[in-house]
Amino acid sequence: MTTSLRRIDHTGLKVGQAITIILLLAAFVLDSWVLVALVGLAQLLGGLGLSFAPYRLIYQYIIKPSGIVKPNILNDNPEPHRFAMLVGALFNGVGTIALLAGVPVLGWVLVWIVIALANLNFWLNFCLGCWMYYQFNRLGVPGFNASPIQEQ
Repeated sequence: MTTSLRRIDHTGLKVGQAITIILLLAAFVLDSWVLVALVGLAQLLGGLGLSFAPYRLIYQYIIKPSGIVKPNILNDNPEPHRFAMLVGALFNGVGTIALLAGVPVLGWVLVWIVIALANLNFWLNFCLGCWMYYQFNRLGVPGFNASPIQEQ
């Protein structure tokens, strides 16, 4: 099943990636499971596409109106980006639980995976979660209905 492409502001996605990187680095430096949990919650809300997702609100009402960055609206599917955010939320959620359970190595490894993947997306425009989503689509996995953009 193919869904039609929608227009997505990729600058908004980049702002979310930057916030994720900054907050998770701060969490590591401060040894704060609370920051990891807050990032995971923000990613969960964004991954669910909720209008009150924190990253969306920060971009729409603070960053974008300030003129610090300019919108970069592209034809794209939101589903792969939401899936990537949900994967990040899962990693940060399990990381939070590991930190609380006294297994800091596991917790911080999961957090650093999210930091690395957010950096990969921010700097090189490669979203591993989006790539995974499209692989599931190609394999016909139920629920992964959006097809990749077809270049013409």
